[in-house]
Amino acid sequence: MILALEEAPFVLQGPKPTIPPAAWESTWAFGLIALGLIVLAIVALRRFLRKGPPALAPLAQLDVALRLAESQPAAEAITQSTRALRAYLAAIDPRAGVSLSTEELVTTLAGLPAFLPARQPLLAALRSADAAKFAGAALEVSLLIAGIREAAKRVEDAQRTFARPVVAPLLPPKPRPAALATPPPLPGPPPLPKRDHA
Repeated sequence: MILALEEAPFVLQGPKPTIPPAAWESTWAFGLIALGLIVLAIVALRRFLRKGPPALAPLAQLDVALRLAESQPAAEAITQSTRALRAYLAAIDPRAGVSLSTEELVTTLAGLPAFLPARQPLLAALRSADAAKFAGAALEVSLLIAGIREAAKRVEDAQRTFARPVVAPLLPPKPRPAALATPPPLPGPPPLPKRDHA
């Protein structure tokens, strides 16, 4: 191949500049993260709406009901406060059902250890409320509510006392050997020495 002097061999031009990526190519990771967060927010919102707000603890429900009962007339306050007490007792232990009569409730609570320290205030509150509701006896609502609060306080204290957390041991228990399918032979008399017959 002969080149003329005027002709110059082809000249390499450097690499062409890179083409910038499209907008979606540079931000696809951010888009996926945003989409994942939106999906998580929707799932969390659905769970919250399905479950609803958390229910109050039984003691808090009792306290709210007793505060509402304080502002009621005497007959309604007595009915509302005893209904709240029975609902509280049923929430603490299902065996103390709301539908039980006072005597049945007293008998049921006598066998449950969480209610033993509160037995006297519970009996006094329930029996005085029964006397006011059914026999028309005079009862000061504030005294009834104070008795119910005292009984609830004793029940809560008893629950904390009887519900001690179980502490896990620091060392795991040693594994026991598996039981043999056949028991080992019982020890017998030692073997007799053999005589030499010579």
